[in-house]
Amino acid sequence: MKLRPSLFYIAINAAAAIFAAALDISAQAKPNVPPPADESSYGVYIGVAAIVGLLVLAVSMRKKAAAALKSAASVLPNGGIRMTYRANAKPLPTKPKEPKPAPVIPEPKSGFAALPVSSFVRLQKTNAFLQLPDSNDLSLLDAIEQTNEDSEEDAQVRTQALKLLASFETSNSIAAIAQMALYDLSSKLRSDAVLILAEIDHESVFETIVTCCADPTREVRASAARALFKLNFDRAHSWARIVESGDMARMRHVARCAIEGDIVERSFDRLVHTDRRNAYEAYALTALLVKAGETEPIYKTLARHRDENVKLALLHVLQTIKDDSTFDGLSELLITSDLTPVVVAKANEIRSMLHLSHA
Repeated sequence: MKLRPSLFYIAINAAAAIFAAALDISAQAKPNVPPPADESSYGVYIGVAAIVGLLVLAVSMRKKAAAALKSAASVLPNGGIRMTYRANAKPLPTKPKEPKPAPVIPEPKSGFAALPVSSFVRLQKTNAFLQLPDSNDLSLLDAIEQTNEDSEEDAQVRTQALKLLASFETSNSIAAIAQMALYDLSSKLRSDAVLILAEIDHESVFETIVTCCADPTREVRASAARALFKLNFDRAHSWARIVESGDMARMRHVARCAIEGDIVERSFDRLVHTDRRNAYEAYALTALLVKAGETEPIYKTLARHRDENVKLALLHVLQTIKDDSTFDGLSELLITSDLTPVVVAKANEIRSMLHLSHA
């Protein structure tokens, strides 16, 4: 903000006008009669006095304007306004800030709610696995022919053929090994074939190994159990793929083999595993039992198991993998079994949910 020059120039112009008027008065005096000394300079004195007075007035006004600049708002470089205040100005009263509420920290979950299985609400959608190609290698085709008992009765020859098949990871070699694991008359060859399938470690071997868990020979069942847990691909997805197929005969066959091979009973205990992957695999297998209608082991465990969390986990599977037979199964369980109040409440909750969904 700059001082306006108009007041200063007005004062100068006024002084000049008075001075000119004084000179004009002097010039109009009679030339023949000289005025007295004090009267002839009277106008000049008045003009000079007026000029001095106006100059003093102008300087005083300029000082006041400069002082006003210091107490007024000044323009910042960025166009903002910076306000200045007197040193003795009293600060405005400020409203005390209200304290911010403390963040709400959720209480840590405990009991069944803290287990990973409690967060599973459905089977995850699976992806198709990569199929292995076939091979037309003559030695492979010859070995496949030798594994057929109808053409080769010598177990030693079939053993050598199995070793050759193990060196190929192709679709037709796996199919031949699977046939030996399931149907060869020699339990030793069946056991060896199952272990070779585990070494191949491809998704296509899964159902064969599960089926071998129900082999009539203890040696083969033991090999199949070891082979199943040596697989490195996601077994939970393999169980879920069978459910996704919607093939009831296939689902029942695999479920019954898992039951006979003692896989199911051990799987129920893994439902409450703190590792999410292990718990989800058990969840997927239990879901297969429900979808296949093979629920007897589930209700038997609900009635007899000592761990309440295992029972709650099984009920959680029944609740999330809905099936029409669940209502009748739970109704019979509540009548025939002595259950804890927590388990009874959960079972009744599922029955009510099923009743409403069919109302």
